[in-house]
Amino acid sequence: MDTSHELIPVSILHAYGLNPTTIERSMDGLINQTWFVENYSNTRFVLQRLHPAIGPQVNRKIDRITQHLTSLNLCTPMLITATSGQDCVTCDGFVWRLLGYVAGNSFNNVPDLQHAREAGSVLASFHGAFLDYPDVSEFERSQIHNLKTHLANLDQALSDYASHDRFVEIQTLADEIMHRAERLPCVTESAPCIVHGDPKISNILFDPSGRGLCMVDLDTVGLMPIVWELGDAFRSWCNPHDEDAPESEFSLDMFKAGLEGYASGRTVPLDHEDAAAIVGATRTIYTELAARFCADALRESYFAWNPARFDSRTEHNLARARNQLNASSDLAKKNDEAEEIVQRIFAHRA
Repeated sequence: MDTSHELIPVSILHAYGLNPTTIERSMDGLINQTWFVENYSNTRFVLQRLHPAIGPQVNRKIDRITQHLTSLNLCTPMLITATSGQDCVTCDGFVWRLLGYVAGNSFNNVPDLQHAREAGSVLASFHGAFLDYPDVSEFERSQIHNLKTHLANLDQALSDYASHDRFVEIQTLADEIMHRAERLPCVTESAPCIVHGDPKISNILFDPSGRGLCMVDLDTVGLMPIVWELGDAFRSWCNPHDEDAPESEFSLDMFKAGLEGYASGRTVPLDHEDAAAIVGATRTIYTELAARFCADALRESYFAWNPARFDSRTEHNLARARNQLNASSDLAKKNDEAEEIVQRIFAHRA
C-alpha cells in the first residue's frame, strides 16, 4: 500500500482548504517532493514540499512569473495562495506550496521530431514573454553555468577525497573531463536576460497530440545569457537516452527540429552572435555536467539517486558523468554538421 501521502501533514491540507478524495505521489523530480491532490470538487492540484536548500522567497518569484504569463494568455501552473493569503506554508521546518494542475504529458527523453519542434516553440514563447518585462531587477543572476567553477570544484573534490575507494577510477574520468574542457570552443556571451534556467525536456508539458503546452518547474527562472539556456536545452533534447544510461549520443535530427521550432517561435530574431554560439555552448554544458557529476561521485552529495538501479550514489553519479561526457564527444565529432544546421536555420532570420 502506498503510504507516501502520510508525509503530508493534515495542517497543510487545512491551510489550503483541501479535502482530498485522492492523493498520488509523483516519483519524478530530484529535488522537491511532489503530490497530485484531487479535491472533493474534482479539482486537481500539485502540492510540493520544497527541498530545505530552497527558501520560501522563491514562491514570491513564481507568483510574479505565473501572474505575468497568465496576463499574456500563456499556459502556466499558477501559484495558489493559502486561505491565509500566504504564498506558501511552513510546517515542521519544511516549506510547502500549492500549484494549479496543468493536464499534460512530460518525458525524460524527446519522443520524436514533432515533440522536439514543439519544445523549441514552447521555450521561444517563454523567452518572448519576458522580452519586455517591466522590472528585470526582480530576478537574480544565475551562476549555475560556469565551467571554470565546476572544474575547480572537481579539482577540489579530487584533493579532498583521495581516500575514496573508487578514487583511481574517478580520477581517470576526471582527467578525461579536464582534457576535453581544454579543447572546447570559446563561447561569446550576450547580456543576461530572463530565462527558465532548467529547460530540460521533462520541464515541458505536451498535450496528447504532441502539442507543447508550457514550461514547469519555475524555481530556476532568473537572469542568464541566453546561449547557456539554449545549450542546456539542446544537451537535454538531443540525447535520446536517459542521462544515466550507459549509452549516449547527440542527435542532429532532434537538434534541427528543436532549432526550427525555437526559431519559428521567436517574435524577435535571435542575435547572430547568440546563434553562432549555440553548438559551443551545448558542448560546454555537457562537459560542465560531466564535471559536476564526477565531483558528486566523490562527495556523494547529489540530491537524489536511484537505489533500484545503482548500488551507490557514487555509481549513479559516475553513470551520469560518463553519459554527459560521451554525448559531448559525439557532438564534437558532429560539430561542423551542427554548425551548418544553425547557419541554415538562422541565416534568413537575422
